[in-house]
Amino acid sequence: MYNKDFLQNTSSIMSLDILNEVLSMSSNWNNHNFVMMLDKERIKYNEYSSLSLEASGQFMRPDPEKVQNWVSKGASIILNDIDKANSGLINISNQLQDITNGRCQGNLYFSMQSRQAFGPHCDVHDVFVIHFEGEKVWNIYENIENNPINHPLFKYSPEERIKKAGRMIDQITLKPGDLLYLPRGQYHDALASKSGSIHIAFGLTYFKPIDLMGVIWEKLILNDFMRTDFNKNSTKENLKNNLKTLSKELEKIIDNDQTKEVLFDSIQKWPYKIKNYSLNHIVLEGRKYKVSKSIKIEKNGLQTYLTNGKDKVIIPKDYLDVTTYILKQEFITFTLVESNFKNLSEKKLKEVIESLENMKVIY
Repeated sequence: MYNKDFLQNTSSIMSLDILNEVLSMSSNWNNHNFVMMLDKERIKYNEYSSLSLEASGQFMRPDPEKVQNWVSKGASIILNDIDKANSGLINISNQLQDITNGRCQGNLYFSMQSRQAFGPHCDVHDVFVIHFEGEKVWNIYENIENNPINHPLFKYSPEERIKKAGRMIDQITLKPGDLLYLPRGQYHDALASKSGSIHIAFGLTYFKPIDLMGVIWEKLILNDFMRTDFNKNSTKENLKNNLKTLSKELEKIIDNDQTKEVLFDSIQKWPYKIKNYSLNHIVLEGRKYKVSKSIKIEKNGLQTYLTNGKDKVIIPKDYLDVTTYILKQEFITFTLVESNFKNLSEKKLKEVIESLENMKVIY
């Protein structure tokens, strides 16, 4: 359940300083992804937000002064969908998806000492808790809810959750770099033992039979029986026969090779690759050109030409080798060409590329 060596250098991924920078990107935050809690009660959004005048309009955004005032009283900050905030968090999310074949979503929790945001509860997904700043004590309870999902039927009152949790069976203190795994449905709660505690809960969900129903919903709609009416005056025997027919029709829709392929494909595509931007190599390599396949090199006597089948342009001898090389490629960049023709000056290479672009040989 607990591994102290899962991560190193967590301070470069998330810390109090990094959190301040993330929070300061005010246009990213709204009443859906920025939540504040105090002593297990949710604070109303309008109590820590103000009207912000922005280029695209007016929006209610978290107000730094109001937020910090609540924090000074012991309030916690919860940032939902934080897993894409920087490349380090994206890397963790992708690694967890690769390991579990699940779909990852991360929420950040900033807490003050001895003030609790949530009482005993369970999550509807597996949770990998990674601790980044301060310390937090986690209480693990004896009971595990059986395969809960995100549905009102599994949203219990605080009193019900306390009863369902049972007795505490373990207590763990997390410090920066620590990992805690909580299986889906495991009852737990946590309390910061030092102010400024930061952890991120990475939730992993997996494809379920109930998800398959959504994927094949159109097949259900196209089934003639599924669109028939149940007669109000049907006897119980009639309805029993209807249910038998329903069962057979469902079996026909589900138990076939096509649906098996849909299920296999859905499971494989369930984790989504969270991508990083990488503009550096584009800046270094320069513009990327596609090479036309309708332009050919043709030789006639001592002259060599570029031709599209109708028109011809003489290729200067100094540029023949580089032009021949370029026409064999699918894509080229200035850096790629330069690395293969170091004998040509930068000026000449630019002249070749500019000429080929003007003639639509590359575009």
